[in-house]
Amino acid sequence: MTRKKFKERYDFECAACGKLQWAAPSMSMIHWGRNQGHGSCIECKTFLHLEITPDMFGKKMKSEVWDDWLEKQDRKCVN
Repeated sequence: MTRKKFKERYDFECAACGKLQWAAPSMSMIHWGRNQGHGSCIECKTFLHLEITPDMFGKKMKSEVWDDWLEKQDRKCVN
């Protein structure tokens, strides 16, 4: 079995600390065409909501602090 290498990587800036980094699309983004993912910042470890957004140079990811994104969706994080 051969492993599929991710060809696309998208730059994004952490919504919490501003660290520039990149991410590859998640498996749900690849297989089901969803444009929503999540991950943690490599610098400040904040949990982030990620979306691929078109810009004038192609595509990049937009990050948003997870709890802020949940609030916009009328959801709450249960601890």
